[in-house]
Amino acid sequence: MAAIAVAVAACGGASPSPAPATPTLTAASPSASPGGVPTQSGSPAASASASASPASSAGSSIGLPHVDAALEDLLPGTIGNIPLEKFSEPLSTLVANSQGGEKLLYPAWLVPFAKTPDDVNVAIAVDFTNQENFHADAIQVPGASASALSAGFADVARKAGWPVTAGSVPTRSGLQITDPTAPSGVLAVGYVYASGDVLYIIVTDDASLLVEALIKLP
Repeated sequence: MAAIAVAVAACGGASPSPAPATPTLTAASPSASPGGVPTQSGSPAASASASASPASSAGSSIGLPHVDAALEDLLPGTIGNIPLEKFSEPLSTLVANSQGGEKLLYPAWLVPFAKTPDDVNVAIAVDFTNQENFHADAIQVPGASASALSAGFADVARKAGWPVTAGSVPTRSGLQITDPTAPSGVLAVGYVYASGDVLYIIVTDDASLLVEALIKLP
C-alpha cells in the first residue's frame, strides 16, 4: 500500500515534540507524475489536462487557468533550478478531478470556516517536465488563521482514520499524516505549512527540494 506523509505546521502555533532535523522521506516512483494532496491520483496535471496538455510543451503555460494570479505569486517559480509552471483554479475543480483524498478531506476541512471548495481558490506550482517529482499548492481561506487551517486539516485526517504523528523539518515543526488510501505504486511525501490565511501543501520525494520550497514560502 502506498503512503503519503503530510506534515502540518502553522506560523506561531505550538510546536510538537521535535523530530530529527532532516526528514526521512518515502521514495516515490521516478516515473510518477506529480500529484495532488493527499494522493497523486487527483493531480494538478490531471485537473489541467481538460484544457491543455502542458507536458507536451514543457515551459509553456498556454491554456492553463489563472483565476488568482496573486495566489500563484506566493509559490516558488523554480525548484532545484527547474522552472515551475503555475496555474490557479477553484478548489472545487481540483476536488472534482480527484479520485483520491481531496474528495474526502478538503470539503470537511472547510466546514468550520463556513466555506466550500467553490468558495476558495488553489494555486499550483508544478514541474510538468518530470525532471523533479515536485509540486506545491496554496489554498487561501479568507478570514482563517494559520493555526486553525493546519489544526483543522490534521483533525479531518484523524477523523478519517489516517494515522497522525509528530514530525518536523528544519524551521518547520508539524504533524505527519499517513494516507492509507493512496493507490499502489504512488509514493510521495507532502508537507503542509500555514501562513496567514493560506495553507501551503508541498509534495516531493526529495528532502532538499522540500527545504528549498519551505524557505521560499512566505
